[in-house]
Amino acid sequence: MSIATTFHVEAWSQFKRESAHLWPRHWEEIALDRDRIKLNIDYAQYDWLDAQGALHVVAARSDGSIIGYHLSIIRPHLHYADSLSAFTDVYFVAPEFRKGRTGLKLFQFVEKTLKARGVQKMFTGTKLHHDMGRLFERLGWRETERLYTKVI
Repeated sequence: MSIATTFHVEAWSQFKRESAHLWPRHWEEIALDRDRIKLNIDYAQYDWLDAQGALHVVAARSDGSIIGYHLSIIRPHLHYADSLSAFTDVYFVAPEFRKGRTGLKLFQFVEKTLKARGVQKMFTGTKLHHDMGRLFERLGWRETERLYTKVI
């Protein structure tokens, strides 16, 4: 019998302790320029965002353990001060749990809980080398920008 994945809005203080094992796995799979820029989570900055009420944390759990997450920063948009926006910081589902539409269900839950907080628009990205565009299109998102980076 398989155990169902559940989704929860969680307190940052609990999440940061329980999710620490996933951050290196996520970095190894997704991050570019790993040879020049090492993983070093700025927990103090996350703590600050959480204290401001600007951090939205959703955990995906299986049998009580965190197997995925979505973190976003919530604030009024700098160009549209009357509109609350959510800017995706990071999202991940452990590879062994990427079946049964786990990613789709994670984002559906995130959208529902952000809407309940008064968010009008979400912003997120996808790595070209690990393109999640089909997932976002299935959820009704539209591609609106391209992001370029350069290590200097």
